[in-house]
Amino acid sequence: MGIKQTQSDVNIDELLKMMEASIKDFTQARSLPSEFYTSEAFFEFEKQAVFSKSWLALGHQNQIPNPGDYFTVEIIDEPLLVVRQNDGSIKVLSAICQHRGHPLIRDCAEEKTGNCVTFSCPYHAWSYRLDGKLRAAPEMGMTIPITQQREDTALPELKMELFHGFIFANFDVNAAPLAPTLAKADEELRHYNFADMQVMPTLAHQNYPWNWKITLENGLEPYHTSYVHKGFHEIAPAENARFSEWDDWQEGENYLTHSTYFEGMRQDAAFNPSQKAQFPILKDLTDEERRRTIFSSVPPTLFFCLLPDQAFTFRVFPRSVGSIDLLINFYYPKETTELPNFDWMRKVQISSTETFGEQDEETNMTMQKAFKSRFAPRGRYSHLEKILPEFNRWLYETYSRHLKKAS
Repeated sequence: MGIKQTQSDVNIDELLKMMEASIKDFTQARSLPSEFYTSEAFFEFEKQAVFSKSWLALGHQNQIPNPGDYFTVEIIDEPLLVVRQNDGSIKVLSAICQHRGHPLIRDCAEEKTGNCVTFSCPYHAWSYRLDGKLRAAPEMGMTIPITQQREDTALPELKMELFHGFIFANFDVNAAPLAPTLAKADEELRHYNFADMQVMPTLAHQNYPWNWKITLENGLEPYHTSYVHKGFHEIAPAENARFSEWDDWQEGENYLTHSTYFEGMRQDAAFNPSQKAQFPILKDLTDEERRRTIFSSVPPTLFFCLLPDQAFTFRVFPRSVGSIDLLINFYYPKETTELPNFDWMRKVQISSTETFGEQDEETNMTMQKAFKSRFAPRGRYSHLEKILPEFNRWLYETYSRHLKKAS
């Protein structure tokens, strides 16, 4: 049983020492201490160790196809603007006006979208160009010439990388490049042509009452699908999950993945009542890829599922230790979206996905509440949860790297 502590006296070093039992081989590992999911103090540590230092998936490039297109996100209390520039590049900017700190756009966590030439603060009308540079600052001429102020004032910009169309940003200006840590993802995604996929409108679920790690754990492990999703997930049964040596997480990687093969090793199955793909099969897939679904994560903010005819992602943005925003998007080739019955078929797909979501929602809420019990266990893992100790190792490496730099 984990050591129960008050929020104010959580000892990070002690918790990480306890975590060593969670990073062993799945035959020996035990689940994380419950404080990792319930302690406000530990979440404050994670905000610095994980979310201020990791590459965060914010969205996809095809959400903002045209110059001036933007969308907002908010993560660890930081409102951000993701903006397509006039030259076609993408910038990730702070949405905080550099005058008095009012957000340029209210409620960025709601993923506001639009197209503009400038961003104007609703408080005092300071405005900024798409690249974040100051454009205008009304009534400031008696304080400082606007030419000088333009030289000194701009919206802070985050480091940004594109990977298969996904927009990643990092608050750490000294962060090492992302791409070298995603070599496995690069290989696994190459036939899905994610960069060219059309992104469907976001299905936003705000203030889900559980810790961010629960979403990734639930999405990655197939063990629960035989029970939580009984009657719905049989097309990809848990016993068909494959964890190869290639899948095993290695030090320095930012990718966790496994495949589950379809029942009877059939091709072109799907999670809907017909159990058959409803959309055209992605044109570059191999016969092997058409026999399976892939569940993967680039932690801490991205989970995705690959299917023969489509893909979907979860973006996981924590609000507090026990609250997240979950943003769901589906992805299809452009030619699929141009089919005359596409909208109708997509509604059928969304309805099927919502069934799984409702089942997971109930489980995740119950888990979060149960972690507060004095009897919350540190249980052993099934072989079908082999990926969870690997996720724990990613966490441990991330936590430890931060502590080492901070010492």
